[in-house]
Amino acid sequence: MLPFRLIVIFAGFIAIGSMQVDFNQPSTTHQNLTLASASPQLGQDLLNSPLSLDDQTKIQSISASEWLGPLAPVAISPFFGITCLAGLSQFGSDYLPLNNFISNNAVLKNQYVLWVFMGLTLLTSLPRLTKVSKPFAQAMDMLETYGGIITIIILRFASAVPVEPDAEVAMAATYMQMGWMTFPTDVMFSIAAIINIIVINSVKFFFEVLVWLVPFPFVDALLEIANKSICAGLMAIYAYSPMLATILNLVLFAACLYVFNWARRRVTYWRTMLTDLLIVTVWPSYGKWKGKSLIGFVSDGVDSIPAKSKVALERTDLGWRLTEQRMFFPGRVVDLPKETFSFELCRGLVTNRIRNTAIDEEPIEIVVSCRHKKQLDQIAAQFSFSQADCPVPQSAAMEL
Repeated sequence: MLPFRLIVIFAGFIAIGSMQVDFNQPSTTHQNLTLASASPQLGQDLLNSPLSLDDQTKIQSISASEWLGPLAPVAISPFFGITCLAGLSQFGSDYLPLNNFISNNAVLKNQYVLWVFMGLTLLTSLPRLTKVSKPFAQAMDMLETYGGIITIIILRFASAVPVEPDAEVAMAATYMQMGWMTFPTDVMFSIAAIINIIVINSVKFFFEVLVWLVPFPFVDALLEIANKSICAGLMAIYAYSPMLATILNLVLFAACLYVFNWARRRVTYWRTMLTDLLIVTVWPSYGKWKGKSLIGFVSDGVDSIPAKSKVALERTDLGWRLTEQRMFFPGRVVDLPKETFSFELCRGLVTNRIRNTAIDEEPIEIVVSCRHKKQLDQIAAQFSFSQADCPVPQSAAMEL
């Protein structure tokens, strides 16, 4: 899943880059000659910005506040946040001091955008009101998040088409200097938006699942009402003061970033258990065992691998090997020799567990989704596991 997401993001940046080139293409021969004459000077002094300090401050401060302000409500509720932006753009021009991001955005001005995202909001919010239907909504939360990210980036570029007739000024306003390289400003802001939304949304998702585990019937509906209320409140603040909304967004982002790694491991754990159950039901070939490493999650820390980390379990000549699955860093490896460890595979309804049965060694437990539930005999034979019915209540499969 992770390589696929990285490929999609990389392809998106390529598309964004091509859009940026089209947006900044001069329309006359005179402008082409002007850019050609300006290029050698830019090449000689890449560290100096072509704008004055006053122009840089004006452009960057307005762009940052108008862009970063709505990211927090969009991260909290992606579809509802876009709905609020479209509503402000279409109906708030006579009452609110609208900014350039939403007042001159052709996408937000389109009435179909408002109704489509309002429908998506209802479609994703109603299942969250009950504990029975909420697992489906939580499993689809990742699609909503990435849908919100793609939409907000499209809105960014829809409002970033240069209207300045002077090609040199348009190019200077669109590009920002970063050391020895020059990056499109819109691409840099898009990267910031992706990080901001993913961090806040991951922590929000963690608390949503945590509330779902609370055995009270109406708490999920109250949480969803609070979610939409906070989103609407932050968007109202953004409508009146983008700078204040940006400050609140940065405060919320910093707080979520502090607990992001701890929450992200548990979010990945929960999402895998929920999505694998749904995918293998709809798409049976997804559960086919390929005879390689087995993906699971350690219940508690194992040596240097922290609790709820995603790991790949492999069979070796000396026993077993756990390799942590990490995004940007090499995975930490723990070897489990067969002379001191022995494991059994416990079958469950929602999850399966691989537990260490050696009394003298530390209690190691690896939780595996039900993706390969029809091939557990083959897995047990390949990894030399004994088999048993899982005595752990399935409600404990979602423990912290």
